[in-house]
Amino acid sequence: MNGENQHIKFAKAFKVIILIVLSIPLCFQLLNKSFFTPLNGVQNSKTTQLNDSFQGQFSFIDRTLQQYLEAKIEENLIVKSPLVRLRNQYEYSFFQKLNAQQIYQYCDQLFRFYDPTYNEASLFLGKEKIEAKIKKLTEIQAYLGLEHPIITLIAPSKTYFYSEYLPEIHKFQTESSNYKAIKKELIKKHLSVIDFNQLFLQLKDKTQAPLFGKSGIHWTSYGATLAMDSLVTYLENRKQDQFQHSNWKLNSTYEFLYNDQDLGQLLNVLYPPNDLMLRNPIFIQPKQHKRKIKALIISDSYFDVISITKLRSQIFTSDSDYLYYFNTRKDPTNNNQSIDKNELLSKMKECDCILLMNDIVNMEDFGWGFIETAFDQIKSETKKDIRGHKRK
Repeated sequence: MNGENQHIKFAKAFKVIILIVLSIPLCFQLLNKSFFTPLNGVQNSKTTQLNDSFQGQFSFIDRTLQQYLEAKIEENLIVKSPLVRLRNQYEYSFFQKLNAQQIYQYCDQLFRFYDPTYNEASLFLGKEKIEAKIKKLTEIQAYLGLEHPIITLIAPSKTYFYSEYLPEIHKFQTESSNYKAIKKELIKKHLSVIDFNQLFLQLKDKTQAPLFGKSGIHWTSYGATLAMDSLVTYLENRKQDQFQHSNWKLNSTYEFLYNDQDLGQLLNVLYPPNDLMLRNPIFIQPKQHKRKIKALIISDSYFDVISITKLRSQIFTSDSDYLYYFNTRKDPTNNNQSIDKNELLSKMKECDCILLMNDIVNMEDFGWGFIETAFDQIKSETKKDIRGHKRK
């Protein structure tokens, strides 16, 4: 009889344990729905690694199939995201440990460095390579003529803007940097350049809202709006024409977009650090409609901040192409599309301007391949014209 009672007690206890385990996802769901959203950033997939290693050929006999199924189940567990965030939150809150690659925190500011020893001298291309690249850009500009200016936009850098928080290794500055050497060569060749990094330093502590969020790596939507207003004014002076400026007012309450605190999202914690000073522009339909800029934009993710808001549609025409890293076309709704680089020359000739935007940290990839591709196509077209002229 006692044995039967023990069996009943064990069965009840087992059912309770199962019920508790099954209720865990519900508890997380009730607490915060965002806990179950996929983890941010690039996640290493064990199933992908196994699939690549065995070329999709798994066997029950050598246990490769079991390994693959175990990894598949582990990666798709409903509680994986909240449990990872819970662990990350614990280590961040109690030990200030960040379980995110390439992200560092100094004081209350988050920074991203692809190399823990990064400073201005890192990845310097060298004077000769920079001169050769700018020479090609000069020839592209000569081909297009002054009516289609190529304007280099140097995106602001948080490492400059908040350099006072950085350790000495990241503060090191030198003229032998891609940023300074490229800018110097552009000016020397009389090519158009707007240094938003310098502009932001001049605006520091003078703006109504942060130009960089404490947990962001890109300029804020507010900072991007100020920068694009400067661009429109620059182009108006350059082309002696009038273009549409953005019409907006600053939100009076705390609000942010993903890009304003993107590094904070990559921490994958339950409660990312906030910057309560953040304010977003509220875009208002302009009362007077002027001509919008038709541009070909080649940029890194800094232009995403513009593309995901109404700022893009207020300033640029709907047929302005945004070529993300010169690899993917992002339409006005910021969706990715394939691009046909064979149409590059004709598209450039249709534009009011060509915008090349680069983050300072990535200046070794200045132009993202656009300069080399355009230069080669111009040379190819010139050779065809010469052959055609000889035949005549």
